Amino acid sequence: MKSRELYGLVLTGGRSTRMGIDKGHINYHGKPQQEHLFDLLTKFCDMVFTSCVERQDISPTLNPIYDKFTFESPLNGILSAFELHPHKAWFTVAVDMPFVNDRVLEFLVENRDTTKVATCFYDSAGKLPEPLLTIWEPSSFSLLMKFNQRGGISPRDFLVAHNCKKIISTESKVHVNINTPDDFLKLKN
Repeated sequence: MKSRELYGLVLTGGRSTRMGIDKGHINYHGKPQQEHLFDLLTKFCDMVFTSCVERQDISPTLNPIYDKFTFESPLNGILSAFELHPHKAWFTVAVDMPFVNDRVLEFLVENRDTTKVATCFYDSAGKLPEPLLTIWEPSSFSLLMKFNQRGGISPRDFLVAHNCKKIISTESKVHVNINTPDDFLKLKN
């Protein structure tokens, strides 16, 4: 179910200070998480890239896109990807979400609304948009740039303020983020 108009982006650009190691290298599924998500997105996207910062060790096979802006936020990666390919929709997945799977991605693609700026899930509380597992339409690029120029750096704040489609995930664990060693231990137990 690939779409030539849909590019994938694995968001790995965080500092991982709470975890103490690069979260993209954690093995949940038999390979580093950044590779696992890259492979999952390849099933749905014509091309897949990895959002990262210069200091990260990302294999050229994962098509790194280095953050181009000076602020720290996943929005940096999203904007950097849009600058490279502004006429493509971007399917983003955060590297710290170990329960993302084929079914979750397929459900989001099937419920995509190209007339909105983005299609995303509600967060785990069911109230706000989950910005890091989202399909961002090309129409969002100029709006994201304006949002950032006004000082906005939160993708969630952007989605709250704009016309996006929000859907309820069929899998409750999809929103789980692993950000600390304790989170990782709880996952393994």
